[in-house]
Amino acid sequence: MLRQFSIIFLSIAALGGAAQSADWPMWRHDSGRTASSSEVLPDKLEVRWTRELPAPSPAYRDTRLGFDMGYEPIILGKRVFVASNRDDSVTAFDTDTGEELWKFFTNGPVRFAPVAGEGRVIFGSDDGCVYCVKASDGTLVWKLRAVPSERVVLGNSRLISVWPVRGGPVLQGDRVYFAAGVWPLEGTFVYCVDAASGEVIWRNDEASYRYGVHPHKSEAYGGLAPQGYLLIDGEDLVVPSSQAYPARFDLRTGKLKSFELPEAGRLPGGWFASTPAAKEEQKLKRRGLLFDSDVNVQTHEDRPRSEGLPEIRSTIRTGDREWKFADGISGIEEEIHSIAAADGKLFVSTTGGRLICLGESGGGDPVVHARSARERRHSSDGDQALPKGANAGDGYAVFLGVPDAGQIDALVATSRLNVIGIESSSDRVKRLREEGWIQSAGHIAILETPPASAQLPPYLANLMVIEATMKLTRDQLESHYRALRPFGGKMITRSTDLAAVAESADLPRALITTEGGWTVITREGPLKGATNYTGDWSASEDELVKAPLGLLWFGDSVTHFKRSPQPKFVDGVMISNPKDWTDDSTRDGKVDYRLLDTTFSDVYTGRVLSAGEAPELRQRYYDFDRTTIQPSQYRPPSQDDEWKPKAPTAGERTNPLTGETEPRVFPKSYGCDGGVDYGQLYSMRSATPAFYDKRIESGTINISGPRSGCTNSVIPANGVLNLPYFYEGCTCAYPLPVALSLVSMPESFEQWASWGDVPTEALAGKLERIGLNFGAPGDRMTEGGTLWLDTPNVGGPSPQVSVVTEPPLNDLQRHYQHSLFLEGGTGWPWVGGSGVAGLRSITIEGMKPGSYRVRITQASLDDLANFSTDVVGVFEVNSDGRLGISIPQEDGRNAVICGMEVIVASESFSPLFQQ
Repeated sequence: MLRQFSIIFLSIAALGGAAQSADWPMWRHDSGRTASSSEVLPDKLEVRWTRELPAPSPAYRDTRLGFDMGYEPIILGKRVFVASNRDDSVTAFDTDTGEELWKFFTNGPVRFAPVAGEGRVIFGSDDGCVYCVKASDGTLVWKLRAVPSERVVLGNSRLISVWPVRGGPVLQGDRVYFAAGVWPLEGTFVYCVDAASGEVIWRNDEASYRYGVHPHKSEAYGGLAPQGYLLIDGEDLVVPSSQAYPARFDLRTGKLKSFELPEAGRLPGGWFASTPAAKEEQKLKRRGLLFDSDVNVQTHEDRPRSEGLPEIRSTIRTGDREWKFADGISGIEEEIHSIAAADGKLFVSTTGGRLICLGESGGGDPVVHARSARERRHSSDGDQALPKGANAGDGYAVFLGVPDAGQIDALVATSRLNVIGIESSSDRVKRLREEGWIQSAGHIAILETPPASAQLPPYLANLMVIEATMKLTRDQLESHYRALRPFGGKMITRSTDLAAVAESADLPRALITTEGGWTVITREGPLKGATNYTGDWSASEDELVKAPLGLLWFGDSVTHFKRSPQPKFVDGVMISNPKDWTDDSTRDGKVDYRLLDTTFSDVYTGRVLSAGEAPELRQRYYDFDRTTIQPSQYRPPSQDDEWKPKAPTAGERTNPLTGETEPRVFPKSYGCDGGVDYGQLYSMRSATPAFYDKRIESGTINISGPRSGCTNSVIPANGVLNLPYFYEGCTCAYPLPVALSLVSMPESFEQWASWGDVPTEALAGKLERIGLNFGAPGDRMTEGGTLWLDTPNVGGPSPQVSVVTEPPLNDLQRHYQHSLFLEGGTGWPWVGGSGVAGLRSITIEGMKPGSYRVRITQASLDDLANFSTDVVGVFEVNSDGRLGISIPQEDGRNAVICGMEVIVASESFSPLFQQ
């Protein structure tokens, strides 16, 4: 009897979670993602009902990032729940009949299956929020915004949060775990929250900026890029990192236990991982996890490469039966995407978007729920026609306030615009969403947020329609104008007040006209200070591309072979010719490939232009050599054709620590791109795409996530830093094989660099200005002239300044949180976000004798979300070169010292930033 009990216990434990056998409460059944359930199904199954759902709209085309290529149903009791990346919703259906019970909408695609338990359904959205609703009726229980910011970008052709919830949630006991953010340069965050209340139990901020090994054993900043379903493996929370290796966190505390990018090149990665079920224990495992060779597969120019085992993702188990998707199921003709089992039934989603329920045979004819167009109930009052001059034809249209859906209907019918409606009225938003034309059109989204104050990314809108009754302040109008695309973006309204506000606002290169009762504001010409780049290796001294730089958009609509020639960037259009790298007829040793047709795409959104757009540019640049086999390297005339070029030297600079003139050198790791000096910005591949801003001597700033090309493909032009997709033909497991553009951000934006090694002896007796940033992930240069050094040094090569503390830094308690979570303070927030507690004294050695002013940034153990910066006095340094500061003990016991800035007493500190 004891032996039988042990067998039953082990069988339940192998399921990896506490799920009831009658349910399938999360993706692949349980927290270990084993896809194994003890549910015993009838011997004979037949189709009981089907539902036609909108065709899925996945984020990426690449299977290595195919986490949302189809519907993934979960089941709790008598309800099946389905998330949609097409209409931004989660819907509950009756398991017996397939009837829709309720539908809950969010402000972005829901790309991952929910988790369910204790009468609750919890899910994350690309809008950056996690929602908990009642399983019974879809009523909201709690909502948590992962990052306290409303900033949005264009991600995968949708307007989403900079920090979408793409670490698919996993539930264990009374806790739910998820991850927010995609881009390490913006911060990525792993969470544990109470499932009942949404209260945060722990949050890990520290996996974003980590200096370490990359493919080809190169070194750079690289961080967690969480995209994929989280899973639990024993005491570890496993977080997939797009197509890199997953990270492991301590399930109880959230402390990062392990994360690394694969050192070797040419290893494909993917979003999928699972723990093994009982029948898989003897299978080959890597890192204690199972991977799928059908997911982790890609062609590395000459041949396919893959890792993992076949059919791991596409197999589930119920009782003693195994269901392989490729084998098909009687009664289902379409290709199977996913299967779940519960309530005595099998639930199947197909790649085309059908949801099918199979149950015990003999229940009569199946019920078919066909998609039907819902009644459009928009008002017919008022003039729906827009002025002729507002017909943008293509791109993105933003409606600030949606009083009449008829205007959107008319616009969609006569253009190819992607429409974004922004509306504050919950009732109006609900009605617009439920009318169903969002699903059918496929390029309309309705967001519930106050339109007057809505934050939009720069340069997004070809057309912006402002509701006539809306009142905009001057600041709001200027903000929305910045969201207009250069070269003709239009803002239109019937408001009689807008023209007067516009006359007093700062709207560069705006043309204000009236037409048929409409006020039309057109953003003419290029951005002031921006440049074109015509691919001739000449300088592109774009005044707007300046560190720090943050995300503008990302996506994979245009892809290039890694050795394609440089694109051109002219008047807001990228003009490029990828190589035909799949043409086997040219493969002979080191012989390269021919060029493919010219592609024209939008610099500001990544959108591929339609055939009728940019006719002058098409006429000027369409002709190219289609027959000649191209060279395998494209280099500036000043560079040798070699695959491992030397570290760059780009003129001279003034060392911010000493004031001395020296050669401008900076860290550069592996990269067959030797780097290009574009005048004010030097860009290169240094393991990842990277740049050095010469105007502020920024140090090397890595753009963690993608890889750039063998040809230099990090190019400042048209007001943004362009990183086109130069990744095809390469399987190195960089997390994010996408294109992106970056835009200049305020100096308060958190962004780290590796400034470069300077030996202690080279600095001795010469230090005149310095910032010590205690507990920071890297170095940071400010426009005011202070180089802030990570202390202690953890972020790659850095000047070796001798700093002695009491107690030693390694003995002190370190604190770090991303500056996004600071609530208030004076000084740089990225200084105030980290620090050490218990510090009694700080001594800097190697200072030049003289008088120095010192100011210190500190916080309190009782309130780490607020910080302050204060000048603490003037200090003399004599010939021994020591500058010592004592921390008063009455303050030191509770104080967290974040940073110390030292300047020559005759100079002035830069003004304090007010958080």
